[in-house]
Amino acid sequence: MNRSALPTLITLMLVCALLAVACGPAAPSGPATAASPTRPVEFVISTEPGGGSDIYARFIQGVIEKNKLSPQPFLAVNKPGGAGAVAFQYVFEKKGDMHYTMITLNSFFTTLIGQKLPFQYTDFTPIANLALDPFFLWVNEDAPWKTAGDFTAAAKANALTVTGTGSKQEDEVLFSLIQAKSGAKPFKYVPQSGGGAVAAALAGKQADATVNNPSEGLSFYQASPRKLRPICTFANSSPTAGPYKDLPTCKSQGLDVGIEYFIMRSVMGPPGLTPEQVKFHVDLLKKVYDSTEWRDFAEKNVLDLKFLAGADFQKFLDDYNKLHLDVMKQAGWIQ
Repeated sequence: MNRSALPTLITLMLVCALLAVACGPAAPSGPATAASPTRPVEFVISTEPGGGSDIYARFIQGVIEKNKLSPQPFLAVNKPGGAGAVAFQYVFEKKGDMHYTMITLNSFFTTLIGQKLPFQYTDFTPIANLALDPFFLWVNEDAPWKTAGDFTAAAKANALTVTGTGSKQEDEVLFSLIQAKSGAKPFKYVPQSGGGAVAAALAGKQADATVNNPSEGLSFYQASPRKLRPICTFANSSPTAGPYKDLPTCKSQGLDVGIEYFIMRSVMGPPGLTPEQVKFHVDLLKKVYDSTEWRDFAEKNVLDLKFLAGADFQKFLDDYNKLHLDVMKQAGWIQ
C-alpha cells in the first residue's frame, strides 16, 4: 500500500464510522409499513341527505373525529344520482387512492346488476361491513292496519301505493317479495331520492306503506304527535331493546318473504388499494365498531352488529350479489 495514502484512508474510515453512529444503519428492505392518509378523506354517500346511508356516514365521521382515530379528517360528501351510479362512478375513478371511501347499501348490487355500467362490484376494494340494518313495514299512524295480516288483507283487496328509495332497488325488491309471497295485488310503487324522502312521503300520506329502516323512520315515530307506525320487522327476531323493543316479526304475523333481508352498512374503496391502505381503513373502522358510541347507536337503531373484513367480507359480498341477482331475475327486471 502507498504509505502516502494511509492518512486519507484512515480519515475516510473515521468519517464513515461517525456517520454510522449519527444516522444509524440503513433500514433493511422489506414490506412497506401501514399506509395512512396525508390529506382529508372523502367519505362518499350515494344518496341524498337524510337517508340511512347519510345518517350512518355522518355518525361514523363523528365517532372518528371525537375519538381522534385518524391523522386526517373524514369528510362526508353526498354524491346522489342514478340509484348510486353517480357515487360509484366517482369512486371508481379514484383508482389506488386511499383518500376516497364510500358507504354502501344494497343498491351497490342492484344498480350494478340492473344498469349497464363499465364496472361491477368486484372492481371495488372491499374494506369492511359494520352492521346489518333491518327493514320494517311502516304505515302512517292514522292507517287502520295494526298487523302484517291487516296490511296483506288490504293489499289483496286493492292495489296499494307504496314508496321506497329508487326504482328496482332494495325497497322495491322487498315489495316484490311481499307481493309474491302474500298474493297481494301489484303495488303502485313510487320511487324517491332517498330514505328521508320516503319517510316524509309516508308521513304526508302520499303512500300507504314503506319498508324503511329503523333509523329512517325514527324521527317521525318519536314525533309528537306520532306520524309513522312500524307494524313488524322482516328480521327473524324482535328487537330486545331501544325504541322498537318487542316489535313483532312479520313472519310471526303471517308475512314470510322467504329470506331474512337486511341493508348492509358496509364501506368500500376504489379499485387498486394496496393491502397496507386497506389495513388502515379496516383498523380504523374496527375502532369505530368497538366504540361505546357505535354500540349505543346500534341499540337505538336495532342494528345487527356484524363486523366483517378480508375473506369473510368478500364471501358476504359474493353471496349478497347472488341473492340480488336471483331476486331481480324472479321479478323479471333482468334476463
